[in-house]
Amino acid sequence: MPVEGVPLSGAVVELEGERVTGLRSSGPASVDLGDVAVVPGLVNAHTHLDLSDFALPLAPGKSFADWIAAVIRHRTQAGSNPARAVVDGIKEIESTAATLLGDISSAADSRTALETSSLDAVVYREVIGVTKERAEASWRGFESWVKNAALSRRIVSGISPHAPYSTQTWLFEKAESNPACQIHIAETREEIDFIEKREGPIADLLQKLGFTDTSSLANSPNAIVQRFPNAIMVHVNHLVPLHFNSYRPAIVHCPATHAHFGRNRFPAKQWLDAGFRLALGTDSRASSANLNLGEHLENLMCGPDSLDPATVLRCATLNGARALGLHADHGSIRPGKLANLAVVPIGTREDLEAVISGLAHPASVLWRGKWRKSEGLANPA
Repeated sequence: MPVEGVPLSGAVVELEGERVTGLRSSGPASVDLGDVAVVPGLVNAHTHLDLSDFALPLAPGKSFADWIAAVIRHRTQAGSNPARAVVDGIKEIESTAATLLGDISSAADSRTALETSSLDAVVYREVIGVTKERAEASWRGFESWVKNAALSRRIVSGISPHAPYSTQTWLFEKAESNPACQIHIAETREEIDFIEKREGPIADLLQKLGFTDTSSLANSPNAIVQRFPNAIMVHVNHLVPLHFNSYRPAIVHCPATHAHFGRNRFPAKQWLDAGFRLALGTDSRASSANLNLGEHLENLMCGPDSLDPATVLRCATLNGARALGLHADHGSIRPGKLANLAVVPIGTREDLEAVISGLAHPASVLWRGKWRKSEGLANPA
């Protein structure tokens, strides 16, 4: 199932080194995988690896601000070890069908651990600050971080101005020229109320934290989204396509997080029909029971505004690769691209819904031409 092209029954994928060199509709092969579906490795477009140390996600609380406060307490508690959480998160994702991810780096730099992993990634350094002093320190930290960028071409460095309610507008302006950028925006109604009216639970939380002057924060979501035609917009639960005028940035939906907070069904089809690239992510273990993107896909095919299985697969692969700017190498099975593949047992059924379900527990995963996971393969040469 190449994604860019129709499914091929009995097909042969030809590999040389870490790349796909050919795709044949039939013929002999050195490895016979049996009755399986072969799909591109999934793209987990939005993660927070340094929050992977939760056995269970944090309770939603009475408000989103309560949940934010709980995350802050977790980050600052004695014994917190974000670097170890990063390693744990990587290990978990390596057991899934994902081969490429987008990670928000905040409390720990995930690039070093990712360099020795069997994953490709774009790592977005978070910049944040309600006060001028905090924002300036955050920008200096980003500049230093960029200078110490990983040397490997596998790990790309980017930037993430956290959110309009937490980040001074000049930090957004600084990030404007960076080609790799992710922004959390319009996740909750509370955020919109705070941005537009400076009231509600987020305003109360900032007061408790001692942030009394919020005049340097944005006054509307439009002030942010219309400045960043090339950034990835994460969540967008309280925006509609019209907010973006004529341009169409990539957006990321995190199904498990959405369900955890009991939110109204995400209008995925509406965004896709409007011409937006919809990618998918797992967010963090603070709001998701696991980091297994394959386990979060089935729900998108159920209920009102559901997506067909082929569209779900495209969102979880090629759309994510395009969002991260790495679609030349990732997101589909095509000669010249990296040999990042997931193998799902399907028996004799050629049933795409069964493939989507099977991606929760792939039989094997090939990453850059090497088996990262090869349970059940008779001849994983």
